[in-house]
Amino acid sequence: MNYAIIIGIDHYEKKPLSAAVSDAKGFARYLFSKKLVSASAATIEKFRGEHTEINIDNALINNTADDNLQLLISESTNEIADNRDIDKVINNIIQDAKKHRAEKNRLYFYFAGHGIGVSYEKTALCLRLWPEWVNHCISSADYKSWFINKGVFDEILIFLDCCREYDQNIDAKSPMPDWETPIGDKKSPSILICNATMYGKLSYEVGVDKKRGAFTSFLMDSMNGDADLNNEGRITSDALKKHINKNFESYANKEGKIQIGDAYTQGTNGDDIIICELEKFNALHNCEITFTRDSNVTLLAIDATPLRIDNVKSGEKWDVNLQRGFSCIIDNVSNEVKLIENYSINTMTYVEF
Repeated sequence: MNYAIIIGIDHYEKKPLSAAVSDAKGFARYLFSKKLVSASAATIEKFRGEHTEINIDNALINNTADDNLQLLISESTNEIADNRDIDKVINNIIQDAKKHRAEKNRLYFYFAGHGIGVSYEKTALCLRLWPEWVNHCISSADYKSWFINKGVFDEILIFLDCCREYDQNIDAKSPMPDWETPIGDKKSPSILICNATMYGKLSYEVGVDKKRGAFTSFLMDSMNGDADLNNEGRITSDALKKHINKNFESYANKEGKIQIGDAYTQGTNGDDIIICELEKFNALHNCEITFTRDSNVTLLAIDATPLRIDNVKSGEKWDVNLQRGFSCIIDNVSNEVKLIENYSINTMTYVEF
């Protein structure tokens, strides 16, 4: 049985964000669209209209069942998420997972919002009333321990899209006391942890309206196929870890940010988690370039040899096949240059120029 706890907080009184709620909804939509986690109609309504590039139509047919996807998002009229809200949701999921202990149970835990680096292992995940309440935060390390100690999850996947800048004045709350389950009762989980940035560093929102976190945008592209570097038709924890650690920095640089992801696995089989299966890529091309100008342009391959030189008009589209790596397109009139990152030859890349 698969479960997901997804938290997105924009509405901090002193330091509001723009992308955390949208990213949380997008991640929820992704999990649901891949039929990785079932959701109720009420939960689906929270993310139905967000990130429409992620198609959920097929999942809506037979995946609206048990509400195993818990989405906690801030609004101007609420104070979500308080640690009590989070603890209650986690406890409800744990109680349900106990009923399915004989099955293979997986937990996705996703957080988007402000974060503080307390130590390499511990990130303070800032809740709604931070920074006015300076320690209104929960401890990523302590909550991970709670998930492990309950002994009901075989696989735990943690995604934290937040800063980890160090602050010695910050502490973070542990979950509610738990006397019920022996530590590690029967299950020793495989674990994947994906941080948006290195310990001690910042994480950024990107785009003209800053409605996307750089890391979550990269993460969803990765799980949609970019991380399948060996064309296996699936994304494993090892492949995603390696893709984040190797390629996220260049993705952030393209967005004008200096940010390096930090992903690692734990447990005997931490590298062997199959996150999702992929549909076979059948298109005759792997890149669509849509032009927003009237000009003459050159498309260069990864070895800087010209693939195509031609006049273009606004609205015109080129369908091309690119190799894995960095290609670029040049406006021969204005000399403007745009890099095209193609992490996988078996996924579609969309470019506007």
